[in-house]
Amino acid sequence: MYEIAIYGGAFNPPHAGHANVMIEASKQARQVMVVPSYKHPFGKVMADYALRLDWLGSIVKRVRPLCDCPIAASNIEYEMAQKREGPIFSYDLLSYIAEIMQVETKRIALVVGQDVADLLPTFHLGPELLEKFSIICVPEQVGVRSTAMRNCLESGEALPAHWIAPGLDPVNYRIYAAGSA
Repeated sequence: MYEIAIYGGAFNPPHAGHANVMIEASKQARQVMVVPSYKHPFGKVMADYALRLDWLGSIVKRVRPLCDCPIAASNIEYEMAQKREGPIFSYDLLSYIAEIMQVETKRIALVVGQDVADLLPTFHLGPELLEKFSIICVPEQVGVRSTAMRNCLESGEALPAHWIAPGLDPVNYRIYAAGSA
Protein backbone atom coordinates (compact mmCIF):
# COMPACT_ATOMS: atom_id res chain seq x y z
CA MET A 1 0.00 0.00 0.00
CA TYR A 2 1.43 3.36 -1.05
CA GLU A 3 1.07 6.42 1.13
CA ILE A 4 0.15 8.72 -1.76
CA ALA A 5 -0.90 8.01 -5.35
CA ILE A 6 -0.40 10.95 -7.70
CA TYR A 7 -2.57 10.90 -10.80
CA GLY A 8 -1.36 13.72 -13.00
CA GLY A 9 -2.15 14.66 -16.55
CA ALA A 10 -3.55 17.27 -18.87
CA PHE A 11 -7.13 16.00 -18.38
CA ASN A 12 -7.93 17.91 -21.55
CA PRO A 13 -10.78 17.01 -21.27
CA PRO A 14 -11.30 14.65 -18.36
CA HIS A 15 -13.41 11.62 -19.23
CA ALA A 16 -14.88 8.40 -17.84
CA GLY A 17 -11.56 6.59 -18.29
CA HIS A 18 -9.89 9.08 -15.96
CA ALA A 19 -12.63 8.49 -13.36
CA ASN A 20 -12.02 4.75 -13.59
CA VAL A 21 -8.29 5.22 -13.02
CA MET A 22 -9.01 7.32 -9.92
CA ILE A 23 -11.11 4.52 -8.46
CA GLU A 24 -8.51 1.85 -9.28
CA ALA A 25 -5.66 3.93 -7.82
CA SER A 26 -7.60 4.31 -4.57
CA LYS A 27 -7.30 0.55 -4.04
CA GLN A 28 -3.52 0.83 -3.77
CA ALA A 29 -2.91 3.95 -1.67
CA ARG A 30 -3.87 5.70 1.53
CA GLN A 31 -4.77 8.83 -0.46
CA VAL A 32 -5.05 9.87 -4.10
CA MET A 33 -4.18 13.30 -5.45
CA VAL A 34 -5.52 14.14 -8.91
CA VAL A 35 -3.21 16.80 -10.33
CA PRO A 36 -4.00 18.59 -13.59
CA SER A 37 -1.04 20.02 -15.52
CA TYR A 38 -0.54 23.74 -15.11
CA LYS A 39 2.57 24.06 -17.28
CA HIS A 40 2.63 21.03 -19.54
CA PRO A 41 6.14 19.69 -20.21
CA PHE A 42 5.52 19.49 -23.97
CA GLY A 43 3.73 22.83 -24.29
CA LYS A 44 0.38 21.14 -24.98
CA VAL A 45 -2.44 23.64 -25.53
CA MET A 46 -5.05 22.97 -22.88
CA ALA A 47 -8.37 24.39 -21.74
CA ASP A 48 -8.21 26.88 -18.90
CA TYR A 49 -6.49 25.41 -15.83
CA ALA A 50 -9.15 26.56 -13.36
CA LEU A 51 -11.87 25.00 -15.51
CA ARG A 52 -10.06 21.65 -15.70
CA LEU A 53 -9.40 21.72 -11.95
CA ASP A 54 -13.07 22.49 -11.30
CA TRP A 55 -14.18 19.65 -13.58
CA LEU A 56 -11.83 17.25 -11.81
CA GLY A 57 -13.29 18.38 -8.49
CA SER A 58 -16.77 17.51 -9.76
CA ILE A 59 -15.60 14.10 -10.96
CA VAL A 60 -13.80 13.38 -7.68
CA LYS A 61 -16.94 14.28 -5.74
CA ARG A 62 -18.93 11.73 -7.79
CA VAL A 63 -16.38 8.90 -7.59
CA ARG A 64 -15.41 9.43 -3.93
CA PRO A 65 -18.07 6.95 -2.65
CA LEU A 66 -16.54 4.28 -4.92
CA CYS A 67 -12.99 4.88 -3.68
CA ASP A 68 -11.18 2.95 -0.97
CA CYS A 69 -9.29 6.00 0.36
CA PRO A 70 -9.55 9.80 0.44
CA ILE A 71 -9.22 11.39 -3.01
CA ALA A 72 -8.97 15.05 -4.00
CA ALA A 73 -8.27 17.22 -7.02
CA SER A 74 -5.16 19.25 -6.21
CA ASN A 75 -3.85 22.59 -7.43
CA ILE A 76 -0.30 21.72 -6.37
CA GLU A 77 1.10 22.28 -9.88
CA TYR A 78 -0.27 25.81 -9.80
CA GLU A 79 1.44 26.34 -6.44
CA MET A 80 4.71 25.03 -7.89
CA ALA A 81 4.38 27.26 -10.97
CA GLN A 82 4.25 30.34 -8.75
CA LYS A 83 7.72 29.49 -7.42
CA ARG A 84 9.53 28.48 -10.62
CA GLU A 85 9.89 29.06 -14.34
CA GLY A 86 9.25 26.55 -17.09
CA PRO A 87 7.28 23.33 -17.32
CA ILE A 88 6.57 21.03 -14.41
CA PHE A 89 7.81 17.51 -14.98
CA SER A 90 6.53 14.39 -13.19
CA TYR A 91 9.84 13.95 -11.39
CA ASP A 92 9.67 17.52 -10.06
CA LEU A 93 6.05 17.12 -8.97
CA LEU A 94 6.68 13.90 -7.06
CA SER A 95 9.86 15.26 -5.46
CA TYR A 96 8.01 18.37 -4.33
CA ILE A 97 5.19 16.31 -2.83
CA ALA A 98 7.69 14.05 -1.03
CA GLU A 99 9.39 17.10 0.43
CA ILE A 100 6.33 19.04 1.59
CA MET A 101 4.45 15.99 2.87
CA GLN A 102 7.55 14.38 4.39
CA VAL A 103 6.90 11.01 2.74
CA GLU A 104 9.63 8.57 1.72
CA THR A 105 9.80 8.62 -2.08
CA LYS A 106 9.12 4.91 -2.66
CA ARG A 107 5.84 5.37 -0.71
CA ILE A 108 4.69 7.79 -3.43
CA ALA A 109 3.32 6.25 -6.63
CA LEU A 110 2.79 7.92 -9.97
CA VAL A 111 -0.45 6.65 -11.50
CA VAL A 112 -0.33 6.00 -15.24
CA GLY A 113 -1.91 3.96 -17.99
CA GLN A 114 0.08 1.41 -19.99
CA ASP A 115 0.61 3.91 -22.82
CA VAL A 116 2.39 6.30 -20.45
CA ALA A 117 4.13 3.52 -18.49
CA ASP A 118 5.90 2.49 -21.70
CA LEU A 119 7.18 6.06 -22.12
CA LEU A 120 8.39 6.66 -18.54
CA PRO A 121 12.05 5.90 -19.33
CA THR A 122 11.97 8.73 -21.89
CA PHE A 123 10.48 11.27 -19.46
CA HIS A 124 12.61 14.08 -18.07
CA LEU A 125 14.77 12.29 -15.47
CA GLY A 126 12.83 9.13 -16.35
CA PRO A 127 15.38 6.60 -15.07
CA GLU A 128 15.67 8.56 -11.80
CA LEU A 129 11.88 8.75 -11.52
CA LEU A 130 11.60 4.98 -11.94
CA GLU A 131 14.35 4.36 -9.40
CA LYS A 132 13.19 6.84 -6.76
CA PHE A 133 9.38 6.58 -6.94
CA SER A 134 6.82 3.82 -7.39
CA ILE A 135 4.44 3.35 -10.32
CA ILE A 136 0.83 2.24 -10.37
CA CYS A 137 -0.10 1.15 -13.89
CA VAL A 138 -3.87 0.95 -14.38
CA PRO A 139 -5.09 -0.98 -17.44
CA GLU A 140 -7.47 0.87 -19.75
CA GLN A 141 -11.05 -0.26 -19.19
CA VAL A 142 -13.27 2.40 -20.73
CA GLY A 143 -11.72 2.75 -24.18
CA VAL A 144 -11.65 6.53 -24.53
CA ARG A 145 -8.87 9.09 -24.89
CA SER A 146 -9.02 12.87 -24.57
CA THR A 147 -7.81 13.19 -28.17
CA ALA A 148 -10.74 11.08 -29.40
CA MET A 149 -13.15 13.26 -27.45
CA ARG A 150 -11.71 16.47 -28.88
CA ASN A 151 -11.80 15.04 -32.43
CA CYS A 152 -15.41 13.95 -31.97
CA LEU A 153 -16.44 17.36 -30.65
CA GLU A 154 -14.53 19.27 -33.34
CA SER A 155 -16.31 17.26 -36.04
CA GLY A 156 -19.71 18.05 -34.49
CA GLU A 157 -20.47 14.49 -33.42
CA ALA A 158 -22.23 13.71 -30.17
CA LEU A 159 -20.09 12.12 -27.48
CA PRO A 160 -20.90 8.51 -26.62
CA ALA A 161 -22.54 8.52 -23.19
CA HIS A 162 -20.01 6.08 -21.74
CA TRP A 163 -17.18 8.55 -22.48
CA ILE A 164 -18.64 11.29 -20.27
CA ALA A 165 -17.07 11.55 -16.84
CA PRO A 166 -19.35 11.21 -13.82
CA GLY A 167 -20.15 14.66 -12.50
CA LEU A 168 -19.94 16.27 -15.95
CA ASP A 169 -22.56 16.86 -18.58
CA PRO A 170 -22.12 16.83 -22.37
CA VAL A 171 -22.60 20.62 -22.25
CA ASN A 172 -19.37 20.91 -20.26
CA TYR A 173 -17.42 19.62 -23.21
CA ARG A 174 -18.68 22.21 -25.72
CA ILE A 175 -15.55 24.30 -25.13
CA TYR A 176 -13.72 21.72 -27.23
CA ALA A 177 -16.13 21.88 -30.17
CA ALA A 178 -14.43 24.98 -31.57
CA GLY A 179 -11.00 23.34 -31.53
CA SER A 180 -9.64 26.07 -29.28
CA ALA A 181 -8.50 23.87 -26.41
